Amino acid sequence: MKRTTEFIHTLILIFLALIPAVSCKNELWPVKDEESSLARNAVSTANRTITIPGADSTASFVMIDVHLTGAGNTDEIILGEDLIEVPYRTTVNEFSLARYETSYNTWYAVLQWAKNKGYTIVNEGVEGVYGEVEKENNMSDPGSEPKLVEMPVCRLTWRDVMVWCNALSEMCGLSPVYCTDPEFKTPIRDSTGTPFDDLNNYAIKPGQVDNPYVNKSADGFRLPYVEEWEYAARKKTDGGFISGRNVSGDETGSAIDTTATEKMNNLDFPISTRQNEYCWQRGNSALNGPSSTATKKDDTNEKLSELTGKSISGRRMHLSGGKLPNHLGFYDMSGNVPEWCFDYDLPYGSSYKFSTARMLRGGDHLNEIVGSRCSGNKGGSLVGLAFGFRIAQNIPKNNSSSELGKN
Repeated sequence: MKRTTEFIHTLILIFLALIPAVSCKNELWPVKDEESSLARNAVSTANRTITIPGADSTASFVMIDVHLTGAGNTDEIILGEDLIEVPYRTTVNEFSLARYETSYNTWYAVLQWAKNKGYTIVNEGVEGVYGEVEKENNMSDPGSEPKLVEMPVCRLTWRDVMVWCNALSEMCGLSPVYCTDPEFKTPIRDSTGTPFDDLNNYAIKPGQVDNPYVNKSADGFRLPYVEEWEYAARKKTDGGFISGRNVSGDETGSAIDTTATEKMNNLDFPISTRQNEYCWQRGNSALNGPSSTATKKDDTNEKLSELTGKSISGRRMHLSGGKLPNHLGFYDMSGNVPEWCFDYDLPYGSSYKFSTARMLRGGDHLNEIVGSRCSGNKGGSLVGLAFGFRIAQNIPKNNSSSELGKN
């Protein structure tokens, strides 16, 4: 009897000793434990060259198909990871995204076709800018013939870009994405919306340019969703992700110092040693560009001045491909030109459905590098001086592209 009692007492003591240990583990369990971390799903890519009918070769562009290996050809990403206090976990489907920011050459070829077909695109875009904030000079007149090759188009609203994407789709014989009706029979062909100085009367009516019916299964061109954009900016070929604090492609560390608040919460992020190799931003955009970019173009001030007839100097946009590509082969995901996404400018997971603005990602050549972090969001105002975009698309089911290959 005595041995039985001692045995029971021993069991009770062991049980009581385990309770605080279990309790502490539950309370202090790290956010990124093995169970909550993302699966390391590998990714593969393939290139497709898009040739625009009737346009010269300078208007062609390359799409990178991002093939996913997760369940159902999907993957997960934590938006805002290492950058916002409440990051948002979401799913990404396979998608295609342009290797470079959309060039003025490509924009102009489609713009001319669209105008001849009855499209109305309010802002006709310019061929890059140079100068300081709010004192930027255009490298070309809006809608004029291109003088350069691979200079990103800018001075666009997301309305202009959506309608232009519809025109590009129709021009290439594909189904437009943004429509006036739920049956997707009529593409939106006019980028005129509520005046930007009359937002008190801003109305979100289905089928208008500010709230189109979106054909998510269409094979046409479109704006990227924010999860696609950030996935393309941060995903590595080994299945992992670089931090949302880094500029795209840079694994060496954060674009900004660890804040005092972060340190108080036992966080510490190493600072980057290579960020300027991947990103044009305020600290380096006044430097002369390379004499040979990834597309073998001369991005020096002297050459641009010669071609445009203007004295190009100071902080400016640069030709695409002057910096290193990221892990999946995309160029200039950080810096150079802010890029429109389709998503309304709302907090991740918001119960709101609408906003008067859309998201902008990637930072630019005039602002500090803090805005060029992979998870950084510029704030998506309706009108912008230097806003551009990158073309997105669902991966075509029958891939008959003229160029296919691994990056």
